Amino acid sequence: MMALIEYYARALTRGRFSLISFAVQPLSFIFIVYVVSGGRFLNTALGGAIVSFIVGVEIADLAIELVGMKTRSRFYDIIMSLPGSNWRKALGISVGMSVPAFPYVVLLTAILLWRLGVGAFPRMLGAIISLWLWSVGVGFLLGVKGKEPVQVMRLSNLLVTGLTVFPPVYYPVSVLSEWLAKVLIFFPTVSASQVLSGAGGSAPLITTLLWGILGLVFLLRFAGLEG
Repeated sequence: MMALIEYYARALTRGRFSLISFAVQPLSFIFIVYVVSGGRFLNTALGGAIVSFIVGVEIADLAIELVGMKTRSRFYDIIMSLPGSNWRKALGISVGMSVPAFPYVVLLTAILLWRLGVGAFPRMLGAIISLWLWSVGVGFLLGVKGKEPVQVMRLSNLLVTGLTVFPPVYYPVSVLSEWLAKVLIFFPTVSASQVLSGAGGSAPLITTLLWGILGLVFLLRFAGLEG
């Protein structure tokens, strides 16, 4: 697993463009939400950016890499010949691919802690780990079950957009009607954003933790990258 983490970390951090490309969309959304709201929704925008970094890498990038790996037979054979279980290999790929986004997640988390207080850290850490587990599980599921890289790329991009752009991830759930807010709060991305931005009570945290457990089940469910 460590060999895979090192390989992907080196490959994805080799150029400045790779590091910048990870940040364009989330940071742009922070700017837009901050300007439009006059700064009132900054905490939610920062939390939404953390959610976007995690979901974007683990659902879109991981799924595309896993399904694309099947078409690169020599690389796939090398991966499969490495020691360790298959789900650990997939987890190693996931961690390695997360390295370019890691500094941004740490920076945004630090800013939120500065605004919310260090007492919010345990809840934020629980939400980040749970969302990461759920996202890895979904990315792993798409990558294992998918057959065509183009189809997986389109589906994963659609999922990421549907989970982070339209629901109240970058903006507070309170701006929506009450009945719609009650439904959307069960989305993993919405509940995680609520926890990260310091909004809501214990319900968003419990919801996020349950999604994290489901993601862990996804990871343990599949025996091999080939499905």
